[in-house]
Amino acid sequence: MNIPTLIIACALGLGVATSAMAGEVRWRDCRTCHAVTAPDGAELARGGRSGPNLYGIANRPAASDSAFRFYSNDLRAAGTAGLRWTEDNFVAYLAEPDQFLQEVTGNPDAESGMHVQLRSGARELFEYLRELSN
Repeated sequence: MNIPTLIIACALGLGVATSAMAGEVRWRDCRTCHAVTAPDGAELARGGRSGPNLYGIANRPAASDSAFRFYSNDLRAAGTAGLRWTEDNFVAYLAEPDQFLQEVTGNPDAESGMHVQLRSGARELFEYLRELSN
C-alpha cells in the first residue's frame, strides 16, 4: 500500500470510529428509557425498559416492538399506515417527536408519547443502533 492510500484508509477508519463513538455517546441520552436487546436475549446496550427495545430499529415499521405495550395510539396508527424508521425519519422524530408525528399523520393533535428531544447527534445514534443490530 502506498503512502497516500494508507493516509486515506486511516482517515476513513478514523471517521467511522469517530461516528461510532459519537453514536455511543448519544446512547447515554437514550438508555434511561431504552435498551438494545437481540432476539436471543443478548443485551447489546444496557438501558431501561420504559421505552421500546431499539434492536433492529433501522427501517423497522414505527411502533412495531411487539413486547412494548405503551406506544401512543397516534404512533401506532402511523406505523400501521406505513411509517418506517428510515434515518431521515428517525432524525426528524428525535428533534421534535410530537411535531414530526403531527406532520406525518396530518393530525394537529397527534402525540408521540416520547417526551425527550435530541436535536443533534441523531444520525450518529441511528448508525450506532444499526451497527449494534447487525
